[in-house]
Amino acid sequence: MKDVDLPLLQSLIKAAETRPVPQHGENGGLTTELTTLVKHVRSLQERLDQSENRVKQLEGLVDTDDLTGLLNRRGFTRQLSLHLGENTAEMANVRVIIADLDGFKHTNDAYGHAAGDAVLRHFARLITKHLPRQGFAGRLGGDEFAIAIYAPGVKDAERFIARVKSSLHRAPIMWQQAQIRVQASFGMAKGAENGDLEGLLHRADQEMYRNKHRNPATNASMDDAILREGGKNSAA
Repeated sequence: MKDVDLPLLQSLIKAAETRPVPQHGENGGLTTELTTLVKHVRSLQERLDQSENRVKQLEGLVDTDDLTGLLNRRGFTRQLSLHLGENTAEMANVRVIIADLDGFKHTNDAYGHAAGDAVLRHFARLITKHLPRQGFAGRLGGDEFAIAIYAPGVKDAERFIARVKSSLHRAPIMWQQAQIRVQASFGMAKGAENGDLEGLLHRADQEMYRNKHRNPATNASMDDAILREGGKNSAA
């Protein structure tokens, strides 16, 4: 069905619809055949449209991280490539941020993977909340996330990181009777006109690890405090 020429089909439909109606008895058989052909063409076009919509839905599922609802690694790199593939000069206006949760293994070990999943969803919601209009985010795997922001200057990306950090500080995760404080390390890299997407991700990743180990406090396990009273289960 992919080989069907949709513009040609649409032209046939239009031609049939605008064709003068023959007088009674004039080319009656031809008119009937033409009407039948138009019906078949319309039916075929409807099925093609449905197939295209289904393909788009499936592509969206393949590119989406089931846990967080963000893009997955494939979806993130694919979207970045689609946006910049035809105009690599725009790469200079892109800031890619890599974020990695600090002490995430401790959360899984102490509270279980369900708590770890809640933390990942919480972090993804904060990313989405503060993401600029010209930007998108994905979960690369585990507790590593990537964000792409289109901005000629670095300030927008810096403000985004500051807002996420502030929200993390103000909004710990409540899990059963535990208060889990989430921290994250960030690294940022500026795009280049050579269109090297993997190199861009790698530079941001390296900067993230430098920042993570630069301050020993950020490399510590997530703070957690057992609430003495009034502990509530997480709604995450």
